Amino acid sequence: MTYSGLLLKDGEKMVRVCFERGEHDYAEGIVPRGAIVKSSGFTEEEVRQLTVYIQDNATDIINRAKEVHFLNEWLGRKK
Repeated sequence: MTYSGLLLKDGEKMVRVCFERGEHDYAEGIVPRGAIVKSSGFTEEEVRQLTVYIQDNATDIINRAKEVHFLNEWLGRKK
């Protein structure tokens, strides 16, 4: 699982989450909405389980995303 930093879209704070398995299977979700918005290679049951996972862990995912400072890291700056 990977996740973005905290994003702002249409006034809504959100985090994009991506689950990957192997080279071709992926599922992309949005927190705190708690929805998988795109997937390939996962069964309907697996997508349901991933949806439950991001819903149950939304607070933790958001808190971790707040720690991501991709521009500073990309520029080689310390926090």
